[in-house]
Amino acid sequence: MDYEDIINNLKQNIYKLKTYENIENTSKLIDRFILDLACFHQYEVIELKGSYYIKKGVYPKAILHLNIDNKFDSNNISFIEDVDENDGEIISGKNINLFNSILIIASLLETSVNDFDVLISSNNIQSIDIDNTSLSNIMRSDNVINLNLKQAKCIADEFSALVLSNIKIPVERFNPDYKFKSYRLSLENLIGGHTGEDLDKVRLNAIKIIMSLIRKIKSKVDLDLCKFQGGDRYDFIPSSAYVDFVIKEEYESDLYDTFKIYKNEFLEKNLKYEPDIDISLTKLENFDNLPLTDISYTHLSSFVELIPTGAFSVNSNTNQLISSINLSTARSFESLINFIIVYRSLTKENMDQMLERTKIASDISTSDINIGLNIPRWMNKDNFLTRKFEEAYRSINGEELDIIKTQYSLDSSVIFSKLNVNIVSLGVEYKQRENNIYFTKLDDILNVIQVIDDVLSHIYE
Repeated sequence: MDYEDIINNLKQNIYKLKTYENIENTSKLIDRFILDLACFHQYEVIELKGSYYIKKGVYPKAILHLNIDNKFDSNNISFIEDVDENDGEIISGKNINLFNSILIIASLLETSVNDFDVLISSNNIQSIDIDNTSLSNIMRSDNVINLNLKQAKCIADEFSALVLSNIKIPVERFNPDYKFKSYRLSLENLIGGHTGEDLDKVRLNAIKIIMSLIRKIKSKVDLDLCKFQGGDRYDFIPSSAYVDFVIKEEYESDLYDTFKIYKNEFLEKNLKYEPDIDISLTKLENFDNLPLTDISYTHLSSFVELIPTGAFSVNSNTNQLISSINLSTARSFESLINFIIVYRSLTKENMDQMLERTKIASDISTSDINIGLNIPRWMNKDNFLTRKFEEAYRSINGEELDIIKTQYSLDSSVIFSKLNVNIVSLGVEYKQRENNIYFTKLDDILNVIQVIDDVLSHIYE
């Protein structure tokens, strides 16, 4: 593949993508862009319940797969023209990896001489509805190259199991018989991150921290908890949380003094890990939940205290994360506090241990574990596809390719779960600037294109 031809093709497709930026969400934007391109080149397109299968050529070597989370909003994408051509950049928001991947697919569809198929699935991992029977009837290869990995200069060929549990802690409330004031203790601006890529880093969990703080304050000043809230999504480390509580009027001064002590203590200990953390105590005019009884508070606080979160098991030789657990969200309701916990593991033993730890905590809090999403671990039937990528990467870059086992539970694992395929996943390097602006070098996209095309060219040699 000619360098200049591919670079020019990438630039053209960037400009084309810009013309689609008024489409309401990322899923529809990318679907429309790639389908228009496929139709222009007269490739066969088959719809599978909102997902699309594209056939390029007669003898396909592999299936390129990209899954698009349909909850994401569209982000602008542009080309910076005030730098040298070879240092061109794509500028985007947090979904830049998706745009990188779609540019790879588009470029290969237009410039590669190799035959291959493409699967664009537009479903969130919790609601994959592709009919496996229908997919198996049209698949023309058992080699799947997934483009959802957010790590660069490596491939993943083993993916962790993922289990999502829901714990509902029953609570009772009472009407205070004392004059009280209402307050909110808030914790915001933690780094957070994705549970599949950031749990092996030093990342504090806002739900755990806010409960630890309120426990300390309550040990010095008598208060009654009313509301407990934290986290936004099941697959993210919670970066914010708050608790609402009531306190006797005569204790207000003690409250402020105690809060100041524990706030300063916490900041002194954690600011080097969480430089933007914000802890505040705010008086509320109204409160929308009656306080919890002492026994309900004990059940709640014990559960949060006992649940482990973060890295659960790490390979001592490679420092690679094997298993992790994330206390993802907490929501208060009238008669219960609802938690979502996500477990990821490359081994059944560790998964069983994490679930057992949760069961112990739930038993103490008189609650039950309800298992929702349950994605099995993925292992390839052999290392054929991995070996081809190692050879291609070595040939093009003159260095060895890192092979990783990832905490990601790919949508490919769900879609192809009952089909006899090998899967590898890879991505493009991107970096972050201020204000959630991300950028990728065109040369880095080009390198991935070249590696994939080389694999396609030599896959059966």
